[in-house]
Amino acid sequence: MLPPDAPSRSDLHLLFIPLALAGGVATAVLSSLSLVVGAAVGSLLASLAVVDGLAIHPPTRE
Repeated sequence: MLPPDAPSRSDLHLLFIPLALAGGVATAVLSSLSLVVGAAVGSLLASLAVVDGLAIHPPTRE
């Protein structure tokens, strides 16, 4: 449980999605991976946040 003044779970999802995508692309740029592979890995990681936010822990009214 997060304290009341902490970011909500949805905020953390919205933070993680672009970080995962950018991290995948950055890894591809800095390594021998192709850009397509890096973007795909970042997309897979970002999709985990989407699934968690919509299916596992869906938004509720508080």
